[in-house]
Amino acid sequence: MPAVPCSRTLLGALGATLVAATSAAALPVVAIDAGHGGSDSGAIGALAPEAVTGLEPRFNPFLQPVLLEKDVNLDVANRLNAWLAARGFPTLMTRSTDNAGGDVPYISEGADLKARTDAANAALAEIFVSIHQNSSRRTGASGTETYVRSSAPEVTHLLAAGMQRTLVACLGLPDRGVKERSFYVLRNTAMPAILVEGAFLSNEVDAGMLASPDVRQRMAEAIGGAIFQYAGLGDPGPICSGVGVAPPPVPKKIVLTRAGRKLTQRAGINPKRGDLWVATVRDASGAPMSSIPVRARLPNGKGVNTTSRPDGKALLAVPRRKGRVVVAVAMPGIKVAARAKVPARRR
Repeated sequence: MPAVPCSRTLLGALGATLVAATSAAALPVVAIDAGHGGSDSGAIGALAPEAVTGLEPRFNPFLQPVLLEKDVNLDVANRLNAWLAARGFPTLMTRSTDNAGGDVPYISEGADLKARTDAANAALAEIFVSIHQNSSRRTGASGTETYVRSSAPEVTHLLAAGMQRTLVACLGLPDRGVKERSFYVLRNTAMPAILVEGAFLSNEVDAGMLASPDVRQRMAEAIGGAIFQYAGLGDPGPICSGVGVAPPPVPKKIVLTRAGRKLTQRAGINPKRGDLWVATVRDASGAPMSSIPVRARLPNGKGVNTTSRPDGKALLAVPRRKGRVVVAVAMPGIKVAARAKVPARRR
């Protein structure tokens, strides 16, 4: 006759089940958007004849092997989906096949993008990550960048900044920073939404990296690790295919300065109505820090959220109204701020 578990054991098992269910329920729904698809190939990169990609072989009209952005994006998205699912995250793939958004044949860019955002909004997703690779006519362009919509809220900048730092650490490519653009998928989603550009397919070195399944796995784990931390779960453990990523330096100082007239005009600000101020975020050694989310309070009471550029600078358009401008790092547990008096406007 089998042993009957004691009540304490049953209660313990039940408690563990309830805790696991509660934790899973508390995890945010993540919409994973693999950019392009179907007849929209996205960017195209040249490959060496001997390159082994693990993807469907593709060739240009001259029968030379190429790497299509749509294939790279979908592969990274599938790897990210598996990584998050293994940790209990509920996910939504806006496409899981070589088709347009919603896994339907590509008709038009507008229909494709709308299907992606509609699916994320209908699923009540709490995080939206659009995965892309870059391309440029400029010879030698390389690196990683992350986009948020213009005037994105602080939580979106926090997600983007963490994503950018982790991607740069895992891929080892130049840090091109967090940038603002009004891309369709960023402005038509009802949740914090970012778009990542992992590397440049127009760059021979970057394209060679993206051809490697190991690099695509590192990219997926970098995105997953940043989501894990954004969800408040702490250290995601070893990522980048088992290689631990050292935590970035902690911001220690903000230097707030008022820019000159030439720089103000170059930034498109009317000197008669406002000034350009520069907040530079530095670490303990004095080095400028990229991808640090900051929030600013301007003399007119308006709040502004932005992220420091690769040179550590965050640009602020400050109205000429008597008062103070205050800039602070928008990272949990870190209190670094700077303030300056705005001079009264001369009549």
